[in-house]
Amino acid sequence: MRFRIEDTFETDPATYWEVFFSDAYNEGLWPALDMGWELVSLERSGEGDALEIRREQILTPQRELPAFLRKFVQGALAYTERNVFRARDSAMEVETIPSVVPDKLESRGVYRVEPAGPGRVVRIYEGEIRCTLPLVGKKVERQLVEEVEESYRKATRFTHDFLARLRR
Repeated sequence: MRFRIEDTFETDPATYWEVFFSDAYNEGLWPALDMGWELVSLERSGEGDALEIRREQILTPQRELPAFLRKFVQGALAYTERNVFRARDSAMEVETIPSVVPDKLESRGVYRVEPAGPGRVVRIYEGEIRCTLPLVGKKVERQLVEEVEESYRKATRFTHDFLARLRR
């Protein structure tokens, strides 16, 4: 199942990405999304347009799974998220690997930021979730897309507030 999420922010692309990878932003973002967050690695190479950032983090939802998913999941669900950001593209590849049934569930996408006028950007996330669990695969995909969309709604509110505090 493919999906696309777009939101605009009052900032420029360089500031957006600087904030996005900052400790202060991430230390506030994940609790606002009801997610546990563990930074596994963050590696920077190059400068300017040649800047590349590779990040791996573990995300743990702090909420109960939908009933139909609980029969497939024993214990807490966590996700390993791998990101590769390239400044020249103002884009980041995202791969999310679940702690359960990783061979049956694939989630990946591209997260990019584009200018949208003076002092404004649009953040676009184009993703795809595929689940090959028999009988429930499409239902799992729909549920996960809804969860991603809800997380992005919360992240958008948080990001607007965070950027507004920076402008003061």
